[in-house]
Amino acid sequence: MRIIGGSAKGRILKMPGGGKTRPAMSRVRGSYFNIIAPRIEESRFLDLFAGSGSVGIEALSRGAAFAVFVDKSPLCTRTIRENLEMTRFLEQSQVFQEDCVGFLKRYTADPFDFVAIDPPYLKGLLDPVLELIPDCSLFHEKTLFMIERQKKDDLHFEKRSRLILTDERNFGDTVLTFFRKRIVEAPPPETPPTA
Repeated sequence: MRIIGGSAKGRILKMPGGGKTRPAMSRVRGSYFNIIAPRIEESRFLDLFAGSGSVGIEALSRGAAFAVFVDKSPLCTRTIRENLEMTRFLEQSQVFQEDCVGFLKRYTADPFDFVAIDPPYLKGLLDPVLELIPDCSLFHEKTLFMIERQKKDDLHFEKRSRLILTDERNFGDTVLTFFRKRIVEAPPPETPPTA
């Protein structure tokens, strides 16, 4: 697994052993970063179900200011730290060994500009994350979310009125789904009736 662009281009990343992760294909990562390239500079990036950290490290290589990596596997988080040390991005990063849902419920920080969500396929892990996003303070109306999923993993966007589907790209059985959260403005306070 190589970094395909930016200051760390060509660096080979370590992969967690045991076949526990599914690395993002280079052409999928390349398509994703071509789409977000105009806004990646100095952005804040969140890599959920991070695996080896390849997506977040690619973001740092291309100019992101800060990245957070979340994975519940100790093997994955150890590999992410090793990859960050090797690419010299450790000081621009935080790594959490934690369930992604638990992380979203407890972590507080400035909002992220980009969020990559890449869970194991067809394991039912997307719904709990999608349910949390609309009310989570880690995201603003311009945050762009990307899910890498298998075609059969239906996201049911027609039932998610507070999420806005913006784009989808197909790569065989792999789909990149892009969306934002819909900001619902509070109704104006009622004015008391006049006499």
